Amino acid sequence: MPVTTLDPKSALILIDLQKGIVALPTAHPTSEVVERASALAQAFRRHRMPVVLVNVTGGAPGRVEQTRSLAALPADWAELVPELDRQPSDHLVSKTTWGAFASTDLANELKNRGA
Repeated sequence: MPVTTLDPKSALILIDLQKGIVALPTAHPTSEVVERASALAQAFRRHRMPVVLVNVTGGAPGRVEQTRSLAALPADWAELVPELDRQPSDHLVSKTTWGAFASTDLANELKNRGA
């Protein structure tokens, strides 16, 4: 069943659609995910609804049980895929943990926008 109406307090949160993650091998092609996410972002912006773009920029500080060398990652690894067409009205959250709410300003940003 297609969604035809959204609660006006909705926000779109797109998580980890960045060059380094989208390029990883996946069970299903990421191109369709990116295409649909881009269409959703355009629709939310058109209706002046909040769009939040979340990327991951590294490992959680202080975590040492599984060390990873971030130096081996390409320079553009954390950049959002260009198809998302980031706009000045979008809010960017760069996380260093698994969750986008922990240790970020995401909850406050959504609250401030009435979402």
